Amino acid sequence: MLSRGFVTLWFAMLVAMAGISMVSPLLPIFVQDELGGPAIAVALSFSGLAIAQIVSAPLVGRLGDRFGSKRFIVMGFIVYAAGAVGYLFATHWGMVVGFRILSGLGAAGVFPMTLAYVGRLAPEGHEGRYMGWFSVAQIGGFGLGPLLGGGMRDAFGSDAAFASMALMLAATAVSTFLFLPSDAPPKAVEGVPSEPRQAVLSFRVLLRLPAVQASTLLVTLTALGWGSASTWLAVYVISEEGLGTGSALFVGILLSGRSLINAALQPYTGHLADRLSRLWLVVVGLAIGGVAQVVIPLVPHTLTETSVFGSAMVIAPWVLVAMLVAGLGEALAFPAQQAIFVQVGRRVGMSSLMGLNSMGSSLGFLSGSLFGALVKSYAGIESVFYMAGGLALLGIGVFVVLMRRAEADFAPLAAPEAAPEGRI
Repeated sequence: MLSRGFVTLWFAMLVAMAGISMVSPLLPIFVQDELGGPAIAVALSFSGLAIAQIVSAPLVGRLGDRFGSKRFIVMGFIVYAAGAVGYLFATHWGMVVGFRILSGLGAAGVFPMTLAYVGRLAPEGHEGRYMGWFSVAQIGGFGLGPLLGGGMRDAFGSDAAFASMALMLAATAVSTFLFLPSDAPPKAVEGVPSEPRQAVLSFRVLLRLPAVQASTLLVTLTALGWGSASTWLAVYVISEEGLGTGSALFVGILLSGRSLINAALQPYTGHLADRLSRLWLVVVGLAIGGVAQVVIPLVPHTLTETSVFGSAMVIAPWVLVAMLVAGLGEALAFPAQQAIFVQVGRRVGMSSLMGLNSMGSSLGFLSGSLFGALVKSYAGIESVFYMAGGLALLGIGVFVVLMRRAEADFAPLAAPEAAPEGRI
């Protein structure tokens, strides 16, 4: 597993995700309070990158199956860094949304292509272990970023966080270009079985396959809930219409805590995904995460003042507990989910499937963010979290039904020597 390609992408993803997620606790409050944007602007500032991903991710995925992933990963980091520089010059919320969409073009190259690259490295029967360890970098970086960004915003202002994000992404682009081995089309990768001819199937044919439908609809529905809750978490925690803590750092702690507990458990839950039923690990994990989101407005909102690095900070301990429980549930589900995607990707084209999943995730994230703005406007900000949890539970039901229909698609994918515990 410790190949040059895996290690290079692992460190690149850790640094890049920390940089990218630095703006998670910043953009909503930056647009609402500093630029005076309306609710729709807050939603688009957080999820606008999904607009570009919806269109470009499937196309990039197809090209990745034909020409390899490295060039798209490097260019993705460069474009994402350019979008981050734009935040420094934004004087209107519309500019923030525009640069967020530009960042989405970069994300369409980075995320599906890195997952496809690692997926091709994973031997059959060990997909959970590979994707679990890689997820440590992906989720751990996402967990560190909000903590850094929230602290920078409170101490030095939003521009310091935006500049740091741009520098981290630019450095990642350079290191990936220098150290990541060039990957030829899948059939030429040494030590990895050739992907079948289904890799050139049209999207129309791909989307008729039950296994592809299951994977794409799962990420779409779960992203609906995640997009709505994540967009409005900062506003809920900081502003008077919610908890009124006034602390972007505490938002960073909430997002970081959720992600870091998820990341810390990935090696163990990834191992479980190679031994237990991946389907039921996804079901149990998403159920725990969905219920945790529902209870965020219901837990006691006791506020406690503490000191971090010599500065006063108001926290809501029970909300932090709910977020940690959500991270625990996601840790169970994520490596099993990614292992299923790798199995499907071997059959239909790894980059093509990851591109479709990225499109589905982006569509769900954008829709959830916008729908969350509507729910918040008419039913109050607490209702956003009820909706988010409900959508996660709906996603479980759809996934189980479609995966039952897709069982036959997985039978040819298992190697004869693969451990039977790794089945779906």
